[in-house]
Parts: sequence; structure tokens; C-alpha cells
Amino acid sequence: MSLVSILITGGGSGIGAALASELAGRGCRVLVSGRRESALDAVASASERITSCAGDVTVPSHRAALTAALSELPGPRAIFHGAGYFQTGLLNKLSDQDWRRSFETNVEARWALSRDCEGLLRGGRVLFIGSDAGANPRAGAAAYSIAQAASETLRGALQAEWADSSIAVGGFKPGLVDTDIVRGFMRLSTEEFPARPAYESYVSRGQIVGPDVIARFAAWLLLDVQTRRFTQTDWDIRDKEHHIEWCDGPLYSEPE
Repeated sequence: MSLVSILITGGGSGIGAALASELAGRGCRVLVSGRRESALDAVASASERITSCAGDVTVPSHRAALTAALSELPGPRAIFHGAGYFQTGLLNKLSDQDWRRSFETNVEARWALSRDCEGLLRGGRVLFIGSDAGANPRAGAAAYSIAQAASETLRGALQAEWADSSIAVGGFKPGLVDTDIVRGFMRLSTEEFPARPAYESYVSRGQIVGPDVIARFAAWLLLDVQTRRFTQTDWDIRDKEHHIEWCDGPLYSEPE
């Protein structure tokens, strides 16, 4: 795939920052978005191919700024929906604000940005990052699970509506990743986050990877995978069948 320019939301840290570096290293122009300007500046300073636009992707004026900035970059173009919000808390105790924040970031912003950039994405791609949580809700993280299920439905809806266009829409599940979000909820007590033991079991089995590994996989999906395969495969980084195409060795290290 001959993508030239890629917008990454959630590009100031974790998977988004790693993907920006990976794509720039492969010759792409990259526009990173995030709420922390200093973090974005650090990402952009690593390569002259990376530019930044700080702001909250849930705010319409920031999405307008991103659309304008992406329009200034050469095509074909793509969007990586990396911005996410992990809301902890039991459903009967969540505030209206916390509930809305999960949907505003994980669903509404992805829909609105895709809609606003549609005219810029001809011949390009949209890549969603998903989660097992959408199909497997856990106590203390249900708002996030419900939002992820909605995001997955949004991806499918865009695929259906844009099927006859030149915009390819895909998504993938990354498994558990060592990011700020994960480290944050792993620091909570089981009273605050009852699902914590389930995640601890993944870590104890060595089933966690760094953002750089996810970035290599996402870059491969965006740049190397044929369009029909990109859109029609339910991608999961843990499926071993495709590892030989992008991964240098075993995905997970053996636990000590």
C-alpha cells in the first residue's frame, strides 16, 4: 500500500508514539494528535517527518484543526484511531460524566473524525485499535467494554457504507500492552477495579508486549497488507499465522 501521510490520534505516548516513529522510519509523513503538548513535541522531535497538533480529539474545534492539517499533507492518507479512554468503576456508581467520557473518546470522536476526513482518505485507509473487552466485559471496567463494543460496530458500519469507495477500513486486537493506561489500572486495588486479577494473570503468563511490537504490527497492516485482506480479516496480533510476515520471533517472552 502506497500510503504517504497518516494521522495518529493518541500519538503522544504508548502505541501511538511508537507507531509514529515506526511509520516515519518507513518514509511516511505522520501527524500526531494528543492532549499533552510536551509529549507530542518529544515524539515530533525524533523525526522531521513527524508533525504534531495538540488538543482533545473529543472537541470539535480540535478535530477541525486535525482535518485541516491532514489536508495539507500529500495523499494517499490514513487515520489510525489510537486515542482511547479506560474508565474504571462499577456501573451503578459511575457518574454521568465518566460514562460520557468513555463514549466521547472511544466512539464519538472516531466516528466524527472519520466523517470529517472522508474526502481526504480516497485511496487510503482507516485503522481501528480494538480490545477483547468489547466482547468480554469485566466488573469495574464495563463502561470501557461497552464503548469498545460500540467502536467495533462503528468500524463494521464504516466498512459497509464505504465498501464501494476507495477507503479501506480495518481493525485489530492488540492483546495486553504495556502502556500508561494499563499501568494505571494495574495500580488500583481490587476494590477499585475488581477485574485486576484477570489482567495480572496475563502478566504472570508473559502475555503482555511493549508498544513497539504493536507499532510494527499496525505499520504492517497499514502499509503492506493487500486491501481486500486488510478489510476482510478480523486481525488479532496473537494469531500466529501472520507472525512470519512481520514479527522477528515469538510474540511473547517466556515468564521467568
